[in-house]
Amino acid sequence: MAFVPRIYVGSDRILDGRAYIDGSDANHVLRVLRKSVGDKLHICDMHGNSYTATIDEITRDGLYATLGEPEKQNSEMPFRVSVYQCFPKGDKLDTVIQKAVELGAYEIVAVMSERCVARPDSKAFAKRLERLKKISESAAAQCGRSIIPEIRGIIGYDQAISEIAEKDIGFICYEGDGTVPVRSLLHDSPETIGFLIGPEGGLSEKETSLARESNIALAGLGKRILRTETASGYVLSAISVLLEM
Repeated sequence: MAFVPRIYVGSDRILDGRAYIDGSDANHVLRVLRKSVGDKLHICDMHGNSYTATIDEITRDGLYATLGEPEKQNSEMPFRVSVYQCFPKGDKLDTVIQKAVELGAYEIVAVMSERCVARPDSKAFAKRLERLKKISESAAAQCGRSIIPEIRGIIGYDQAISEIAEKDIGFICYEGDGTVPVRSLLHDSPETIGFLIGPEGGLSEKETSLARESNIALAGLGKRILRTETASGYVLSAISVLLEM
């Protein structure tokens, strides 16, 4: 069976049963995959609808595709999970984003905490952000997501705590004393979940105290200490098993 690429198109690019695709997506379809008029695409409208589409026109700047009947996808978690990842060293954030998208995260937020070793400024991160968004899009397409999870940041630890406190379920993952099991925090039918993963050096006492003052639980992740790039996948898997399956 021929490979059918998955393309994400905003609703503003869909009109009268046709979708318009341009930019890097069009370049990939036409020049990398060498698709032409009559070939098939999977098009997602970012609102949970998927279409089998047929390329019907190629223009100088892009292509048009005629859409089939919409099909509701069931690939998303029934709640929105936000992963707050304290900024890790090297390219670990790439791995965190790729795996978090595959495991169902709604958004991944880069956070600057006290013990982060890598500390890029906003200008440097802005350049990297475009690449991170591409990683999210690629992972979403690979695993059949109906949306592309948002990548945002860098935000401060205080702001992350404030946002997590607003979630239906919110917690900080912590390897020290005074924690509760993740399973004890997960209850039926939340609309939003948010959790924070610390950096390689862990969270400071000041930071864990701020979480407690904000009535945010400190959650333990079992008997083994996980790497920062492993922890979010572990938590997302637990959420899926306990609340989704």
